[in-house]
Amino acid sequence: MKALAFSILCFASALLADDFKTINGKEYKNATVTRVEPDGIVVRTKSGLSKVYFVELPKDVQERFHYVDPAKVKAEMDANERARAQTRAKERADKERNAREILRKTEEKFEAAEMRAAQAYKSSEKGTLSGQVFVATKGRENVKLGAVQVSLFARDALNDLRAGLSAFVAAKRERLQLDIAAVEEEEKQAEAAEEQAKTAEEQAKAELQQAIIVKQAVGAAQAALNEAREAVRRAADATAAAKRKIDPLSDEDAWYHSVKFYFLHLRSPIRTVDTDGDGKFTIEVPRTGFFVIAAQADRMVWGSWENYHWLQPVSLDGQQQRVQNLSNSNVTLTTELRESY
Repeated sequence: MKALAFSILCFASALLADDFKTINGKEYKNATVTRVEPDGIVVRTKSGLSKVYFVELPKDVQERFHYVDPAKVKAEMDANERARAQTRAKERADKERNAREILRKTEEKFEAAEMRAAQAYKSSEKGTLSGQVFVATKGRENVKLGAVQVSLFARDALNDLRAGLSAFVAAKRERLQLDIAAVEEEEKQAEAAEEQAKTAEEQAKAELQQAIIVKQAVGAAQAALNEAREAVRRAADATAAAKRKIDPLSDEDAWYHSVKFYFLHLRSPIRTVDTDGDGKFTIEVPRTGFFVIAAQADRMVWGSWENYHWLQPVSLDGQQQRVQNLSNSNVTLTTELRESY
């Protein structure tokens, strides 16, 4: 309703001529208000267009056009924004500390579990797990991947690691959501300011055309249009800058959900072997119990790198030997272990 009343007032002012007198005694006789701006009014008199700033007008005229001292408004807005920023910063810091603590406990628990598994491995009855690491191309050629590390982990330890990292990622995402929400609000405000600037530009264009028709104050109208265009450019730059802030946050979120991030925490394996020139490997595995073999490799294809990650559950089930190949048909795209083997 306030916006409607203000619009009606401005419209009426644009139609009715009036006399204005500044606090310094300067008079504008039979002046028509053509536009109300945040810092003043634009009036047309017989001598042309003129802008009268609110600070030059008596208080009753200021109140008539609902003028509010921009310094006071800005001070209040700045104070509110500082308060909101402090609240966001505290929430962000709390969530970041929570995430770091989750990660620290997860890593400690995983390494302790792997150390226990390594001790049990020494005295266990072992068999062998053999296989080959390769990539089957579209031309039906098998590219053998040599010098690839194949590591053995306790499956329970990896399940605990996956659960802990999931909790860490959830905590990280809470922090990221705060950052993303703040940037989205910044973008929203920038877009609103850009729309306002474009509206002011259109008004300035119309006034320039009118000034040309009546052949009065053309220079002032052109200067006002140039200023409005510059305001549009600045507003568009602010909108673009806000949009660019979203991408790094989205990339960070994607990183925490990637297999690469998960593999970064695969430390302290029970045992590790390297594939030979034909991509073949043989690793000793306890004949009883549940384990996981993990491997990662990359290769250059037509100028770009292809990355491969494997997390394969294995169990000899009391047998002496077993075969488990790693190829692009059973790569791991998420951190979920395959249930069939």
